[in-house]
Amino acid sequence: MIKFRDLMVVLVGYIICFYLMDLSWSLFQETNIWLRLLIVDFVGTIFIYICSNIFRNSSWYDAYWSVIPPFLILLVWMDVDADPSLSRGFLMFACVLFWAIRLTYNWVRSWDGFSHEDWRYVMMKGRTNSSVQYALVDFLFIHLVPTLCVFVATLPFCFVVYYSSGEINNFDIAASIIIFGAVLLQIISDQQMYNFRQDPSNQGKTMTKGLWKYSRHPNYLGEILFWFGGFIFALGNSFDFLWSIIGTLVMYVLIGITSIDMMDKRSRERRSDFSNYESSTPRLFPTFSIRSQ
Repeated sequence: MIKFRDLMVVLVGYIICFYLMDLSWSLFQETNIWLRLLIVDFVGTIFIYICSNIFRNSSWYDAYWSVIPPFLILLVWMDVDADPSLSRGFLMFACVLFWAIRLTYNWVRSWDGFSHEDWRYVMMKGRTNSSVQYALVDFLFIHLVPTLCVFVATLPFCFVVYYSSGEINNFDIAASIIIFGAVLLQIISDQQMYNFRQDPSNQGKTMTKGLWKYSRHPNYLGEILFWFGGFIFALGNSFDFLWSIIGTLVMYVLIGITSIDMMDKRSRERRSDFSNYESSTPRLFPTFSIRSQ
């Protein structure tokens, strides 16, 4: 019941957040649409940051990662004056919703309520030496920087509805296949890890079976592939959007390097069998060797 109560509080908070973001969108109608979108995203981040401080729990921000990208895309889509290709837009948005629902569900299932805060947030704030440093780390590195990273990575999806040209093309089909495969990879790896953790006999042990046998972070691989799918969607508009690969690269640095480094370091300290697993299993991308007869 406590978890349900806390989830309801977070739900109400995000409803208010959406209202404030939509209000901000209306107030800056004469502003360049991409600057306008960034301002709206900043307003939402500020509100969630305030909630995090009121409840003394930065895990308020966790849901922002999955629910805000679809909302930003909708804002752009509803604001388009031209007649965009609905088929391309619906296909792209269906892919994004598939990803968002999976990620939000996984967070709801794993979050224990306000009694739990992501260990990475606790670690980052624990390294501060003053209240000023604490506030800066909390706002900049736990809230603002991730918002900016996700914003840049979400832009390719927004381009599909803002600069849409023609009907569904081969790039759209390829992007959809990539995203479907990426989310499926996340669903399977998440469930395998969930089942592993539900068994008390696995406490203190490293998951080395299923997809985790081939990659130390198959769920993160799926996350990076999802954002790469957004880039492929943008190429369906024009090769002028080649530069939008920046979004995928930003997410790779944030997830594939920074976050994984933190998680692997923690695993080495907490699990005696992790070093062997680390030395024998690729970081992200599986490698398969062909044995000669």
